[in-house]
Amino acid sequence: MISRKIRLAPVVLATAGALFAGTAGAAVAAPPDDPPSPSSSATSEEAKADWKPGGWYDDEASCKKAGEQGRHDGKWAEYRCKREERHPGQYDYQWHLYYHR
Repeated sequence: MISRKIRLAPVVLATAGALFAGTAGAAVAAPPDDPPSPSSSATSEEAKADWKPGGWYDDEASCKKAGEQGRHDGKWAEYRCKREERHPGQYDYQWHLYYHR
């Protein structure tokens, strides 16, 4: 009887370990309850507020200069400059001008 218990112990431990790992993995895989990141909420905010994409700029100063010039010329009432990836997956970040009339 003792030898039978000794042979079953590794099986029981392996099963318990698999169950624990399965529940821990499910907890890790669950989506967080945190609010969306600023970049995703800003994108949806632009869509709601009728923000339109403008040009791409190499630096923030150039983007802001173009935004101010557009406001001065009456092309738009507000503008924003956001650093974004121009071509997804290529890690080529530039400043993107968004405007609102």
